[in-house]
Amino acid sequence: MSSSVSFLKTGSLIFNLLVFLSGSACTALGLYILVSDYGPRTLSGVLGNELYHIAAYVAIAGGASIVIISLCGCVGAAKESKIMLACYSILMTIVFIVFLTIAILVFLFLGQTSHQTKESMKTVLIEKYGVNQKDPENRVITEMWDFLQKQLKCCGVSGDANSTDSWAIYKTKSEWYRSRESDGQLVSGQLVPESCCSPDGDLKTCSGVSPFDGPPHTDPPFSGPYRKNPNMYHTGCYDEIVHYIQGHALMIGGIAIAAIVVMLFGVVFGVCLCRSIRSRGYRY
Repeated sequence: MSSSVSFLKTGSLIFNLLVFLSGSACTALGLYILVSDYGPRTLSGVLGNELYHIAAYVAIAGGASIVIISLCGCVGAAKESKIMLACYSILMTIVFIVFLTIAILVFLFLGQTSHQTKESMKTVLIEKYGVNQKDPENRVITEMWDFLQKQLKCCGVSGDANSTDSWAIYKTKSEWYRSRESDGQLVSGQLVPESCCSPDGDLKTCSGVSPFDGPPHTDPPFSGPYRKNPNMYHTGCYDEIVHYIQGHALMIGGIAIAAIVVMLFGVVFGVCLCRSIRSRGYRY
């Protein structure tokens, strides 16, 4: 075996191994999302759309496809099969084009999707949070909102303390507040859910049971300086999710670029190896 073919064969095996590991990780991530306590169905109920649900299945399908294709590349390189290497190169090129197209579409429609997601979250919180807890869907949505607010240290959907869509969305727009008011449950004075309160703070001052010169007793928008309640979360959960993603954008972008580079090198090595084998007179 010539040194060039040996180099191409080794390089192809190494890059396909990396692609195989990437595909396996992608598939495992999709499966983990599906079986987690707060899986795509639950979070889709909170977001008001199926984007998260679809993303989980796309991750599984895409990861599994990459795993199968990389195995074809490994076998083709090991056996020096022109047919398998040709199929591998074509399929990997198709997957690369599909992934690149999806990435471009996501980037182009990111602003529109973000707006729709924010509006959907408002609708879900206003209409279903804390209402009719005998309904399994409403109960799960309520639990998920409480989970998000505790984990992300947020309250409501978007904005800060001076926004009508953050903590104030509960007392000014939500059915949770209206239902409690009509049922006479507001005698205690609770104006926001307990999940909006810091575990280290005073629960009564946060929820509105104890008087406080500021949120949640006074409603935004404030025309002048206002006093924040140190016991409660003021930022909306949508903003905290975006902040989290932005904080990891460099890592996510680096992984995406690395995956594209690995796929390209895999295709290049596959094509070059196939041509080298053909030039040596192999039929298959």
